[in-house]
Amino acid sequence: MDGVLPVGSVRRCPKRVRAGSSAGHEDGAGSAQDDYGDARRIVGAASALLYIEGLEMADQHGVDRSRLPLRDPPFAGRRGRTLADSTPDWGAAGDVRPPEGAPNILLVLIDDAGFGQPSTFGGPVQTPNLTRMADAGLRYNAMHMTALCSPTRAALLTGRNHHRVGFGSTGEFSGPFPGYTSVVPKDCAPFPKALQMNGYSTAAFGKWHMTPNHVQGPSGPFDRWPSGWGFDYFWGFLGGESGQYDPMIYENNSVDQVYGGPADRSFYLPDAMADKTIEWLHGITAHNDTKPWFVYFSTGCAHAPHQVTEEWHAKYRGKFDAGWDVYREETFARQKALGVVPEDAVLTERDEAFPAWDSLSAEERTLYARQMEVYAGYQENADHNVGRVLDELERMGQLDDTLVLYIWGDNGASMEGTLTGSFNELTMFNGIPLTPEQQLALVNASGGIDAWGGPTTAPHCSAAWAWAGNAPFQWGKQVASHLGGTRNPMVVHWPGNIAAQGGLRTQFTHVIDIGPTILEVAGIPQPTSVDGIDQFPMQGTSLAYTFADGTAPERHTQQYFEIFGNRAMYKDGWWAASKLPRIPWDLTPPTLRRFAPDVLDPDALTWELYYLPDDFSQANDLATRHPDKVAELNALWWQEAEANYVTPLLAGLSAFFGIVPPLSEKTRWTFWGNDVQNFPQGIMPPTLNRSYTITADVEIPEDGAEGVIVAAFDHLGGYSLFVMDGKLHHTYSFIGIETYRHESTTTLPTGNVRVRLEFEADTPVMAPAGTVTLFANDRQIGGGRMDHTVPAFFSGYAGLDIGRDNGEVVDGRYEKLAPFAFTGTIHKVTYDIRPPGQPHNDALHQAQYAESQARHVEA
Repeated sequence: MDGVLPVGSVRRCPKRVRAGSSAGHEDGAGSAQDDYGDARRIVGAASALLYIEGLEMADQHGVDRSRLPLRDPPFAGRRGRTLADSTPDWGAAGDVRPPEGAPNILLVLIDDAGFGQPSTFGGPVQTPNLTRMADAGLRYNAMHMTALCSPTRAALLTGRNHHRVGFGSTGEFSGPFPGYTSVVPKDCAPFPKALQMNGYSTAAFGKWHMTPNHVQGPSGPFDRWPSGWGFDYFWGFLGGESGQYDPMIYENNSVDQVYGGPADRSFYLPDAMADKTIEWLHGITAHNDTKPWFVYFSTGCAHAPHQVTEEWHAKYRGKFDAGWDVYREETFARQKALGVVPEDAVLTERDEAFPAWDSLSAEERTLYARQMEVYAGYQENADHNVGRVLDELERMGQLDDTLVLYIWGDNGASMEGTLTGSFNELTMFNGIPLTPEQQLALVNASGGIDAWGGPTTAPHCSAAWAWAGNAPFQWGKQVASHLGGTRNPMVVHWPGNIAAQGGLRTQFTHVIDIGPTILEVAGIPQPTSVDGIDQFPMQGTSLAYTFADGTAPERHTQQYFEIFGNRAMYKDGWWAASKLPRIPWDLTPPTLRRFAPDVLDPDALTWELYYLPDDFSQANDLATRHPDKVAELNALWWQEAEANYVTPLLAGLSAFFGIVPPLSEKTRWTFWGNDVQNFPQGIMPPTLNRSYTITADVEIPEDGAEGVIVAAFDHLGGYSLFVMDGKLHHTYSFIGIETYRHESTTTLPTGNVRVRLEFEADTPVMAPAGTVTLFANDRQIGGGRMDHTVPAFFSGYAGLDIGRDNGEVVDGRYEKLAPFAFTGTIHKVTYDIRPPGQPHNDALHQAQYAESQARHVEA
């Protein structure tokens, strides 16, 4: 029967009998004792027990949970002049407790994954744990995201539309308009804070992506870090992506360390993420096994770089040799067989932006098939590690008392790999297009095609594989106008509270519905005031009503969408779609000039129209047949855009139109000693696209020294200044395509030495060529040319180290010695940046900021 227990009838596991509780001490404190010592011990034990029970059973009835933090309960005892005429109230010393029966909550979010990828929804990627939860719970085939990473996450954790909470674009950038600040307004407190203030233990693991670049350093402010969003504990990475073999991990409000790298080839981030989650669950359960918890488990997979060990991708060898067109057809057939797609649904056609598989050469097919094998193995491993957490909850007896919401993707699969894919995703972000032949040559130079997905590559698959992974829909990530970018699978599992095991739910739901759902299930009202600030109401609709009835009329009946000008308006089954005439990986100047403020006419953009109850996949455009409906939804979209701070349109691309933050006047950065490590790139000295000097005051012992003085990033893009064999060396990797090495002609002197590297750019342009000169105590000792330099990004996640090279190293000559710590003494390292002067400096600043924003738009 398709039914459910009442939401308030939460079936919690029986509370364990606490040692010394009334269930186990009838023959203890209640027995007469003549011995004074025994009596004293028993009285002491009873007092301690009474204190513990008082803390745990503090009466919270009548407390207004809508105003946070909760007010201290009034003293309910009596204070006389002495203890003899006083009555204690242990509730005054108690802790805040959630409502009785509030369940544990596990919220899982997979990154950059498509509707047609997991086997649970018909895809070829084996996801047994997602299926396990679905078969004992519910599948949702109409769950919607915003079409981009940070905006989805902000909407998910606040219960409000993404522009309304400042996330119209990615979290790295703070823009000058309300919908694009990357700062959540104080009147839109995230729901984890409501859980925390109502007595839940809260933790977040994995990808965050909602802290602007310029506040990712040790001085904060930390209200924009996970701790400011209501999490007691955080272990993961702040940015939009991370390497799987050498991540720079943050723990709470500081960098923990770089894990893995050449010194630990056994490390793999998804495994460690599950380990840390289990470790945290063990700890809080040991402390208090009756206190409910909330875990936000947010994987970096399936975001690039696509990295996974051979044991996972080998099982897919040869499975994608038929190509992406066959992939979609086979996936669509399985989707219909599973019932997650209606029998009358139509498979949408391949857009001309994607080539037919049959049009490719044999070499291209070999390369592209390998890309998908690694991509699939990477995703299966992510599901495996979610399963490890689920298995441990089951072993601990907590799974039956846990609401699991498992969302497969924060947007559709990502197309930023361009048509060729890439052995290093940063080539695309730096505007370096590579042909398949060039890709293969670079892959062969990095260990051959079998190395794809290993630590020598930072790969991304072809955009056509991403499109195929979003079957049966059109397009993918970024394209908020169409379901390929906005619709993702979701599974809900809650034993004892969902009777229709294996059921399907088709009601329109949106990521902003998750917060209201969790609060309703926990019995906690949406807060009206937090920290003295009146709250803007959550805009989502709890989907708990769908737990009971798969045929219940949908309650979320209206929703706008917008990412980088791609727009949609949903209303009562109708979906109007307006896609900006730009393919997601095209941010070239000629394309963007078509959307400049003095050129773009929003009213001239075309709309498509679909009626989803009859057209699940958006295959039948009805715009010409229903122009009045198009006009109605267009007007409604603008109304929603005004109310939710979406306007001005294309504010998420404002950097391309000259709207950039003021140029910092700072030109010197000093690092004292050798204890600054893992310095985030968002706050590094800006060496790109200008001349600069790195000066290090070091002390070299009489018997010499070796090691890294300063290093940033790795062999796929980065630089290092180090001492080896007594000589000063400089290595600069141009995105793994070219590597420049410079070596001193003489050995360094001993004692106090000032070494210096100067880079003099030839011209004030993006990615300038230039000359490197090495000095020791102001005497030139070496140098050479660099014909290419990096214009926008060395890496998507690595940092800068003084006195060592953490993680994957810049120069393979010292890989076996990693982190190759400097054996002398570093007193200080100084960066001096030499801007080219006006007006070139303004032009470079604008261009560099636009390039940086392009990388985050695409990623």
